[in-house]
Amino acid sequence: MKKLLVLLLLIIPLAGCEGRIELSTMAICLGIDGDAEGIALTVKYPDYGDDSDGYKLTSARGATWTEAVSALYAATPASLHFGQLREVVIGQGAFDFYAPGDLLSWADQLPGIRAHALTAVCPGTAKSHIEAMQPAIGKRLSKYLDIALSHIETEGRIPATALSCAVRDLSGPWRAPLLAWTEGGAYALGIRQRGLLTPEQMQLFRLITGESQQYRLGSLGCHLRGRTKMAVETENGQDTLLLRLPVTVTYSVYENPPAPGAEEKLQQEITDLLRRLQTLGCDALGFGCMAVRQYDTLAAWLQCGWPERFCQADVRVEVEAKYRQEAER
Repeated sequence: MKKLLVLLLLIIPLAGCEGRIELSTMAICLGIDGDAEGIALTVKYPDYGDDSDGYKLTSARGATWTEAVSALYAATPASLHFGQLREVVIGQGAFDFYAPGDLLSWADQLPGIRAHALTAVCPGTAKSHIEAMQPAIGKRLSKYLDIALSHIETEGRIPATALSCAVRDLSGPWRAPLLAWTEGGAYALGIRQRGLLTPEQMQLFRLITGESQQYRLGSLGCHLRGRTKMAVETENGQDTLLLRLPVTVTYSVYENPPAPGAEEKLQQEITDLLRRLQTLGCDALGFGCMAVRQYDTLAAWLQCGWPERFCQADVRVEVEAKYRQEAER
């Protein structure tokens, strides 16, 4: 009798278990559009139906961000998750109605969102851009995006700005973020205006920051051979942005040594890049991180008006070049 009672006690808890799998909608891409009537959100996610082409698109709209998110959750077929998100795409026109910092911070607060998702801006609407996304190789969009974005970032033609990093850079006057432009290059969020950097300017930018080790200067290769030195000097109320770049200039064994002037050409290209950032009002290189050291308190730094001072600062660029002949690979 005791053995039978023990057996019943073991069986009863097991009788309540169900053999079902909790299905989830795992968003791969998130699109954000905005206009005078509100915000539209779009997600693309795997669809495992028999008659599916692999991925499904769902959009929802609301007068506010909260309403749009609620509508999106209600429109998806299963519980919506953002832990596998690869890319956040914002339609360029949304910035005419909403502050970039608001849109990005709202997105960053979505439950369980992948903080390392690439943040990009597209012409037209984010919905149409995401709808056109298809894996050119294989069937998994997430894997294809991982490979494609990694390849483009390796070439240095877009900024590798994660969502969390963009939110951080917009939280204070130390540094301004660059977002990836879906057509190649970068979209700058400046205090004076929003504008683009070309893919070539982006490659130079990433050489300066050390994210890329090579830059083409005509037929010559420029390799970073040390750490870029940056500083801000202030004298009689006038700021000067100082940048010193150590590079090795390489040329083919089949070519004669390059004529003098490569340093001056690279120096001019860097100066032009800095002037472009000043015109936009976008301290993307983070000179503000140097300027803040001149102040004893955070309050004094925040009151100094650095974003505008950055735009009006003088620029001095020095390139320290060494030449090396290299065999072709």
